[in-house]
Amino acid sequence: MKYTYFSTVSSGKYLLRSQFWYNRRSCAFLSQSRPMWCVLSSPIGNLDKLEWYWCDKDTKLSKHSHFLDTSDKLVSSHYDEMWFPIPDHRGYETIPRDQWITHENFYGCVDSIMSRDLITNPFGLLGYTGKLGSNKMMSRMVNHLPNLTPPPHIIEELRKRCNIVPYKENIEHLAYNLLSIKGRLPFEQQCEWINQNLEFQRIIPVILKSYDIPYEMFSLDTGSYAKTFGLDKTLPRDSSDTLFHEHNPKIDEEVKKYMDTYHTL
Repeated sequence: MKYTYFSTVSSGKYLLRSQFWYNRRSCAFLSQSRPMWCVLSSPIGNLDKLEWYWCDKDTKLSKHSHFLDTSDKLVSSHYDEMWFPIPDHRGYETIPRDQWITHENFYGCVDSIMSRDLITNPFGLLGYTGKLGSNKMMSRMVNHLPNLTPPPHIIEELRKRCNIVPYKENIEHLAYNLLSIKGRLPFEQQCEWINQNLEFQRIIPVILKSYDIPYEMFSLDTGSYAKTFGLDKTLPRDSSDTLFHEHNPKIDEEVKKYMDTYHTL
């Protein structure tokens, strides 16, 4: 079975990719903001072959490949989904987004994406691009106004896959994660972002139903990765919890204030 993971921001995509790498399964991650790009992986012996696809500023679909030993990188923040093996002008190994653009020529790699065992952040396959879960993106999705026109066979292919919609039961833990995340916004803006994430979580099933794409829900707090995703072995659920956090001495106070004052859904 092949799986597609329709999720919000900070909802286990990194951990799930690591679970599939751990089980020597292939993966695809699509960008969750502009420009549109993807990174694919497939096991080749003891290594994984990683392939990045993007459109250059001349709209040409381009590709870069790299072989990587992922066995010791399953809980490494350095090798997150934004990792790119060619250092930028600052020496950072990160996606050079300012050199790439969003264009429909990207869909030239769609069959390679669909061949993977796991696809995370698949909204671009339906033509929706931009900041994941933003009010603008949600509005376009609800009104079926995609930014791009994807190949017509994509929806039919998605209907053949096992489509998973993750959700948080423990909202207090969700608030803890998003209030301690690196690069967070000021408190009130971050609370608005948490509520926006919860709203996006709520409408994802509505969108999938409107496209007649079957799905099942998955609890990030209690769901079984082995059972839901057909995995022979699993990493601990909390193995990546603190990878993208920074110290917040007021975290307990802020979580309580969010739950008492800002939590609306």
